[in-house]
Order: sequence, then C-alpha cells, then structure tokens
Amino acid sequence: MNTSRVTCRTLIVASLAAIVVSLAAPASPDDPWARAAGNGELSQQAVRFCRRFARGWLVHADPRSGLLPRNLTGDAYWNARDSAADNYPFIVLTAHVLDDLYLKEAARAILERETKLTARLDSLPDDFLFATQAFRTPEPNLDAVIFGAAEYAKDGLLPITEWLGLSPWLDRMRDLVRDVFKHAPYATPSGAIPSNDVEVAGDLLQVASRLYWMTGDGQYAAWAFLLADRFLVETDLLDRDRLVLRDHGSEIIGGLSEACVLAYHEDPQRWASYRPRFRAVLDRVLEIGRNEDGLLVNSIDPRNGRAVNAKLADTWGYVFNAYLTMALIDPEGARYRDAATRALAAVAGYRDYDWEGGSADGYADAIEGAINLLARIPDEAAEEWADDAIGFIYRKQRADGIIEGWHGDGNSARTALMYALWKTRGAAASPWRDDLRLGAVRGADGGLLVSLSGEWPWSGTIRFDRARHKAVMHLPFDYPRINQFPEWFTVDPLAKYEVRIGDAPAQVVDGADLFSFPLSLRPDAPVRLTVKKVEDPSAAKLRTMRYSSRPKAAAVRWQKDVRAKLAKLVRIDDLSGPAIPLATKVLSTSEKPGYVLQEVEISSTPGRRIKAMLSIPRGAKPPYPAVVCIHGHGGNRRTTYEDPRIYKAFASALAERGYATAAVDVGQHEIYEPGRTLIGERLWDLMRAVDLLASLKEVDRSRIGCAGLSLGGEMAMWLAAMDTRVAACVSSGFLTVMDQMERDHCMCWKIDGLRELVDFADIFALVAPRPLQCQNGLKEPPTQFIVPLARQALREIRPIYADMGVPGNIALDVHAGEHEIDLPSLLEFVDARLGRGRPAR
Repeated sequence: MNTSRVTCRTLIVASLAAIVVSLAAPASPDDPWARAAGNGELSQQAVRFCRRFARGWLVHADPRSGLLPRNLTGDAYWNARDSAADNYPFIVLTAHVLDDLYLKEAARAILERETKLTARLDSLPDDFLFATQAFRTPEPNLDAVIFGAAEYAKDGLLPITEWLGLSPWLDRMRDLVRDVFKHAPYATPSGAIPSNDVEVAGDLLQVASRLYWMTGDGQYAAWAFLLADRFLVETDLLDRDRLVLRDHGSEIIGGLSEACVLAYHEDPQRWASYRPRFRAVLDRVLEIGRNEDGLLVNSIDPRNGRAVNAKLADTWGYVFNAYLTMALIDPEGARYRDAATRALAAVAGYRDYDWEGGSADGYADAIEGAINLLARIPDEAAEEWADDAIGFIYRKQRADGIIEGWHGDGNSARTALMYALWKTRGAAASPWRDDLRLGAVRGADGGLLVSLSGEWPWSGTIRFDRARHKAVMHLPFDYPRINQFPEWFTVDPLAKYEVRIGDAPAQVVDGADLFSFPLSLRPDAPVRLTVKKVEDPSAAKLRTMRYSSRPKAAAVRWQKDVRAKLAKLVRIDDLSGPAIPLATKVLSTSEKPGYVLQEVEISSTPGRRIKAMLSIPRGAKPPYPAVVCIHGHGGNRRTTYEDPRIYKAFASALAERGYATAAVDVGQHEIYEPGRTLIGERLWDLMRAVDLLASLKEVDRSRIGCAGLSLGGEMAMWLAAMDTRVAACVSSGFLTVMDQMERDHCMCWKIDGLRELVDFADIFALVAPRPLQCQNGLKEPPTQFIVPLARQALREIRPIYADMGVPGNIALDVHAGEHEIDLPSLLEFVDARLGRGRPAR
C-alpha cells in the first residue's frame, strides 16, 4: 500500500480524476457503501427540512424589531421561554451546521436586536410586544423573567454552545445565568436561589454545571451545588404528590445527574451526600414510573406509589440520560444502564404511538431521546423506529417551511439536525447544499466510510467532528445529557489518519486537517472517502510513569525514580557530583526601598558563567526567607523586578516584604554547551540560583521558594520538582496538559522522550508534599492556559498530596485576570508557607 505522508491540501490538489470516482454497480443492502449512500439520502431530507424551517420562520420576523413571534396565530410578541428558547436557537444551529451565510447573518442580527430590545432586569429579557415596540407588561414579573431566562439558557443557548464553543451566544448565556442568580429571590439555608420550581432548577443545574466545566469558573459550581443542595438535601423530591417525567418537570432529574457528576469529580463529600438521595429518586421512578415495557409515564405520585398520568412521556430518553450518567459514576449503577437499554429496545414496538397528542414536538422529543441513547447503546430495531418516526415530522412541514406554526417548530428542526448528523456520523459539508447527499457508516476496522453525491458541481470542505465534550466543553467524560449533539466519529487533531478517495492511493494526513478537508464533486461522479486512524504498533507508549494513588512510601520511591529519569532526560545528571564553586562576582549594587539589589555573575557549570539579580533585605533581622523569581518568554532576569503589568513586579514586592530574591535568564532558545538540552540548561541555571541564595549567611536555607509566570511558571514547576531544597512553589499561568501545548505554543518545552515518560501533572507531583500554588486566569486566551485544563491537571496532582497526608498543601488560584501574576494571592501564599520570620511548613 502506498501511504506516503502529505498535507491535506496536497492530497486534494492531486488530479481531479484521481479524487473523484464513479459509483460502483448497485450493491447489496449489506454493502457498507450502499448503506452510506442510503444515509446520504436520509441526511439530505433532514438538511432540506431544516433550511426550509429556518427560512420559513425568518419571513415572519417582526419588520420593525427583527424578532421572531412566539407563534404565528394570535401571539404577536417575542418571549424568552418560547421564541428564544425553542425556535430561534435552531435557526442558529441550522445556519452553522449547514454553513449557510444568509442564515448566519440573520441569526446574528436577531441576537443583537434581542439583547438590545428585551433587557428588563440587567441582561434578563422580558416579553416584547410588536404592536407597541415595548414590554408587554408595565412591570416585570420576576418569576416569569427568571423562568424565561432559564429556558433560553438551557434549551437554546446551551445546545448552540455545545456545537459552536466560544461565541456571542455563550456570552449571552453567561450574562443570563449571572443575572438570574443576582436577582434570586428565594431564601434557603445555603443562600438565595432563583426559583423553587423544579423545571427552572433543572434548567439552571444543567447550565451551571456545564459552564463550570467549560470555563473553570468556580462560581458556576457553587450555583449548581446551591440548587442541588436544595432539591436533594434540604428538600425531598419524593415527598410530593407529583413528580413530572415529561417536559416541564423532568429537567430536574437531568440537572441533578449533572450535579452528581460535578460532585463526583470536584467535591467527594457532597457526592457521598448526593449519591444515596439521588439513587432513591431514580429507584422510585423505576419502581412506579414505567409501563410494562420499561418506558416512562408522564407523571407519578412518589408518596402514594402510583402513576398520575399514565400516558407515555415523549421525553423518556432525556430522563434515561440521567440513568446512563449515574451508571458511569456509581459502582453499583449497572441496573440503571439496564433500564435504559430495556426502554430503548422497547420503543421499536411503538411505531404508531401518539406522542404528546400527535404533535411534531412530541415526536421530536421521543426521536431525539432515542438517538442520544443510540450513540451509547446500539439497537438496530430502535434505529429503524427512529428512521420511520422522523417521517411523521417531515410530513407536517408545509411548502413555506412552517411545521405547525408555533414555537415548538424549532424542536423539530433540532431533532432533524441531530438526525442528519447521525446519518453522517458527525461529518458536515461546507457549504451543505440541499442537493448534496452526504452519508457515512463505520467500517469493520473502525474507520469511516463517507459517501458524497450531488445534483450539481460542488467544491467545498468536509468537516469531520471533534470530541466536542473535551475540546469545547472540557467535560471530565462524555456523559449523556440533554441538548447535546452526540459524537459518532471524532478526529484527534494530534493523530494521523489514512485517507483514501475512491481508488486513489491512500495518503496520511494530520487529524487537524480533517476539520476542514477540501473536496470537489461532479454530479456524474459521486465520491467515496475512507478515513481511518493510523495505529502505529511500534510507536512509544505515552506517559509510562503516570502517577496513580499508592501508599506514601511507594509514592516517595516513585518520585525518586521519576526524578532520576528526568535528570537523565534533560541531561543534567552528570552535574550532580562535586559542588561547582559559584565564584560570585558583584557587577553592580543599587539601594532600593527596604533592600539592596545587586547584579552578580556566577559559575553555572565549570565552563559557563551566568548573570543573576540578587536582593538582600535591609533593616529586617536575618535569616531571611528567599524566593527564586522566574520570568517568561520575552523577559530577562530584571523583568520580575521591573514589569508592573503582567508580572506585577512581584520580585520587588517580595524584596520589599523582607525576602531575599534571585533571578537568572531562562528565555534563551539556544543550547550553550554541547550535549545539553534547552530545558536542562534553564533548569540547571535556576538550581544555581538556589545555590546562590543558600550560600548567603543571611538566608534561611530551609525557607527557599520559587515563583514564576508563563515560561517562568513552567520552570518553577521544573525547579521545585527536581530540587527538593525548594520549600514552596508558585507556578502562575502554566498549569495545563501536554496535548494543549502541542499546538499554538512555543515548542521549547518538548524534549525527546518527555511525553513517553510523564505529563505536566506528573512533574508537578514531584513537588509533593511541599506546598504548591498554581495560578490561572479566567481571561486566558482559549488556546493558552485555560482554567478548565488547569482543573483537569489539578485532579491528577491531588492524589499524591492525599497519599502523603497533606491534601491542603496544593491549591489552584483561579483569578479574574488574564495571563498574569495574581500578586495578592502569591504574597499571601508565600507569607503563609515560607513565613517572614517563621519556620517553613
């Protein structure tokens, strides 16, 4: 097989004849290419349906405000709970999934007008009457305003964000959630909550939980826990005469499952409290809330043990999302997966069921719930049921694109989009024209077989899906949840993929190239595209020394082993012999407020001299604590003393507080001595800065710490990890994972063999049990050191601190800033851990 490695663009520029191939002879139904082509027919129907819906509803936008009406008959006003939550978002998603420029511009314009015209309480919207171009009521009804904002956030802005990631719609959602809790009117023992209504609480639990994972902002976790405490601990969902399992009530079950995931990963004590209570709810629903086939009824009376409304809930799949989620985190949760599996298998027997009185919305919810479960539980009969049921929705659509003429039309479009992406296994055409037939199936080898045909010539790109739960939402795992678009075939941007177009030779491309893969099409020559991840059995395994929880003595042995391996890897192991004399030479001295600042020159290795800044306190009584202060890219040894912007001149601040400080240059991108590594030389120079401080009689050797920003945060990690004389460490603007650093970063961090040995969390683990503070800003650019990835890394560092009996010695300071030092937090940490005039602890 010819598998030469080329770029994606080179592959497509190859002759069109090699790229485009004719359809093979008619294939049997068992032929995967026939099934892929068939899926192309099905996705085409869904795409046409969605585009007609979006364009049809835009025709009815109010000509003055530009807003969409709640309904087309008798409701000439816009509202958040219906217009914004149910209809508008799926115009937005249709626009972006299909890459339709006209719809994109229209959707963005509506957002801008809605934000400007409808704000009633801060950002919170209220009903807007078209006839008067003003609010529908003289005064706002706070409960109604909060209800509308919660619905808009959960049903509308959340699915948009799950697909798009960072966007103006995310900003809108964050504003709404902030102001919902700002205006929360209901007092509870734990704090004020926005509503006592289970639907609103369920909405906000889902939104706040996901925003926490996405942004890393702890305020969202606090809000989620506030609501979960209220509905799981302070009150009992089972102590009521009605628990709704369909729309307008079932949201609380999904929301509490997300709060349980949050507690499971971030608050074990809360998880221990939530787990038995939520299991009791789930068990009671299974006991009295199912029909004979395992499908859920509309509502139950948990106190009296009977069904209140025995008709089937169209949202059955949404509720079983929560069961599957609990099965993933509860070691005794296998029966919850079994219950979801049984329900999915049963739905195939309900082909003629009158979901929600025969409304398209009822069918949409039932189908969507099935598709979401099918992404996790294969069931051929349920797949056939979904293929059959979607036709009911299509038949409802009029020639002008309107389905039933009310806000529920958007829910049908949402389900059709999900259905289309199911049939393409997450791939999307750009632009996705109505004449295109894009379909896909998984191959027997795990690859993807893609069929593309059309009625007209087409040139564009195929956008293969990514692991959005990870790349966009930063979830700890892809747990089942309402208002997500399932992931069917996802591409790892750091992996290699073998791509074959028709009968052309296979080529190898980067995974990142598949996010926008150029392709051309002639109407008489459909394309068959095969994509398969390249598995190299000879490739070295990554992170072979990953830390896992173990007894303290074993943890110490692991640290010694890893330090030795890393010292050899960065090529400083030969420098650990007899001490190298510093031969310190003072180059200059200046008086500063409270300290003396010197520039000195010392020997780093026997053959290399380096310059350093050194400060000694004046007036205070020695011995002094000391800190090695480390700059980032573009800085030098003076930067941490002089830059007030991102560094906050933290070295000067420490010197003024009575700390001795030292700083050397670590920003070089050249190796000075043959046989060394860049990281190794930077690290060794920092270790010599520790030697310099330790050589001073005024310095307490047991209280030497280090702190740095960006590259300085990275090198603070290395220094504290490799030099056990360092008593405490502050690593600012660096805590992340190595995958993040593989793109859009200076690659000076990477040395041969490093990833095969450890990730950054493992290097940080070498600092234990000594105190460690990491700092990450909420305003870090999305490609940089974002808080969600910092929290992910932190979860991997914490176990060794727990194993060593000092879980409180590690902390993540999440601050409101950008890529910068949080000076108050740094000073508080250093004072507490190194102590001005106090022994180290």
